[in-house]
Amino acid sequence: MWRSGSASAAALHPCRTQDANLAALDRIACRTLRECMQRVFEDGPKRDRRLWMGDLRLQALANYQTYRSNDLVKACLYLFAGTTLADGRVGACLFLEPEIEVDDTVMFDYSLLFIATLRDYLAATGDTAAAQELWPTALRQLELAAANFDERGIVRDSDVLGWCFVDWNLALNKQAGAQGIYLYCLQAAIELAQALGKTEELPRLRAEQQAKTQAALRFLWDEEKQLFVSGAEKQLSWASQVWMVLGGAVTGARAAALLERLPTCMEALEMVTPYMYHNYVDALLKVGKREQALHVLGEYWGGMAAHGADTFWELYNPANPAESPYGGTIVNSYCHAWSCAPAYFLRKYFA
Repeated sequence: MWRSGSASAAALHPCRTQDANLAALDRIACRTLRECMQRVFEDGPKRDRRLWMGDLRLQALANYQTYRSNDLVKACLYLFAGTTLADGRVGACLFLEPEIEVDDTVMFDYSLLFIATLRDYLAATGDTAAAQELWPTALRQLELAAANFDERGIVRDSDVLGWCFVDWNLALNKQAGAQGIYLYCLQAAIELAQALGKTEELPRLRAEQQAKTQAALRFLWDEEKQLFVSGAEKQLSWASQVWMVLGGAVTGARAAALLERLPTCMEALEMVTPYMYHNYVDALLKVGKREQALHVLGEYWGGMAAHGADTFWELYNPANPAESPYGGTIVNSYCHAWSCAPAYFLRKYFA
């Protein structure tokens, strides 16, 4: 039984795939998203039902292709902008009860992802007035992030950076992933500035993009391994490579070759959440690997379906389906809207 939410089944934009297995994954994804569309985009209905910034970005993308409750996205963006912390930072999440209140949790990546979410909202809706009003909040996230870089132009290592989510793999070093996320959101800010006529900001933003990209290539690229490394231990991970591709540190044929090389690197720490797998599929599509992206959708989300999922999960590690970051799977969320990637990608790229 559905809770009374913000998504109407009648509004669902159809999925045109002729593949029965992919159509089944789409139905599960839409059900997952719909259950999480309530007063706000909740992360999931099981635990605290908060509005999380990183979750919102992926929920909003799926919404634009499915239920198109775009006013709900707008409301969530304004809630984050209207409840920033004292320094203007977008909080990682908001409580809704007993009243709307920002949590004091700060995440490097989630604050920055406000920028990308606003960019995506403007592209989907053309709502220039809202984007203009929210632009100062977006720009402020870049200003605040500057304190997290060292003298080389590299994000400080995980032990200094503080909480940066990236993925639920507890062994993951976040430095390189965070650098890629910063570059990704910096590009989103450039696109917003162009769309909003903020031409005075563009030279500074482009210079920053060039400097941070060059720093990534100089200090985080391992020439021998032909992969990006992260932290003092020079950890290799899928998350680091994916975000460096999405952030544009490498592009074109070089980015495609990196993603081709990645599965052969047995020491690379793997991804464990649909959240990070969404970004992997996005990176594959960015470099033109459509068939591989579609294969990942079918294999990874199909793995959850094969385990009996009728809504998609917060965490799924195919190598260890019982994995939990909380010390026990009873706490895991089994309806988590950051996992609704099939509903987004199938409509946008494979219709």
